[in-house]
This record gives sequence, C-alpha cells and structure tokens, in this order.
Amino acid sequence: MKFWEILIGSLSRDRQLDDSGFSLLEFIIASAILLVICASVFNVLADTLRVASYQTEVQSVVEHTRLALETVERILSQAGNDPNGTGLVGLTIVSSSEVRVRSDLTGSAGTDKGDPDGDSSDSGEDVTIRYDGGSRSLELIPHPGSAQSVANNITAFSLRFYDAADAVTTTGAEVQRARIAIMGATATANPQTREVFSLELASDVQLAARR
Repeated sequence: MKFWEILIGSLSRDRQLDDSGFSLLEFIIASAILLVICASVFNVLADTLRVASYQTEVQSVVEHTRLALETVERILSQAGNDPNGTGLVGLTIVSSSEVRVRSDLTGSAGTDKGDPDGDSSDSGEDVTIRYDGGSRSLELIPHPGSAQSVANNITAFSLRFYDAADAVTTTGAEVQRARIAIMGATATANPQTREVFSLELASDVQLAARR
C-alpha cells in the first residue's frame, strides 16, 4: 500500500504544481501502459497471421495430394492401351516410386487428334511418373521432354503392381492392377497444437489393356 500511496501523492503534488498538462511521471506511466497494450495486440495479430498461413498451407496440401492421386490414376488407367495391336509395352517399372507409362490414345487425325494411330508419340502417350523426395513433389516426364512438377507438398509416394494371380510383380507386361499410395503434409506445424497436418490417400487402378 505504501508504494501506491507515495505514487498517488506524487501525482497529486505534480498536478497541483502544474494543472496545464501531464506531469513527466504521468507521461511515463501512460507510455508504459500503452506499450503493454500494443505488445498484446501485436502478439494477437501475429498469432492470427500464423494460424491463417497454416490453414492456407493445409488447403494446399489437400489440393495437391488429391491432384497427385487423380493424375496418377488417369495415366495408369490408360497404360498399355493398344487398339491397333502393335505390341505396345504399357509399363516399365523403374522402382516403387517411378514408372514409365505408354499408351496409344490419339493421333490418327494429326498430332494429338483423332483416334489411336498405332504409336505412342503423341502428347501424353509416353510419360514417366516420378517422385522427387528432395523437392517433395510428384513429377511427370514426357518423352521426349524434361521433368514437370504436377503436385507439391508430397512427402511419400509408392506404387505396387499385381499380376493376374494378384501377386506382387515388377514385370510391366504382367501387371493387371496397380496400388497407389500418396501422402501430403505441411512443412510447418499447427501454431496452436504444434502438430503437422498430413493426408494419406490410396487407390487401386485396373489397367485399361487388362480389363
């Protein structure tokens, strides 16, 4: 109590000495209070911005993970499509995270037009699907061409192939079905729970040429 009595007494004396404005002590106290309030407001704003940024990243992870799965499903489902019977090899399995896919989809009416034309030289007919763990991305490599990232924030990607007896195989010509597993995750943790958001998706694809 003595401290506050002294402080109040000092303020009263200062006010009696100068009624024209704030005393130096009053100014210092008001400034200190304002600084505390500003610091609290800035902390709230900073937390709000961190949460908003994290939510944006979560949405990006969801979108990219789904895009990656849909892209791989679409390409694999067309593997080995060879209506002209040219003996096209649909799959070349490089590893559990890389596969080359060939199909004959168009070209009879010119480049990328019409019905299948008996080769796999048109756009999208000869593509390698590859996972790059360093950049956390799923890539497509058209042949000929250079790698193109189609989905980011991908932390895991694997392919498993099965033959007619539903046994695992690494021989492209034997593949009847492919199992796709993809995981996406945020690079930063939730600012409130300190946990990283992740999404895992999986799908089975029956090859078009084996249906």
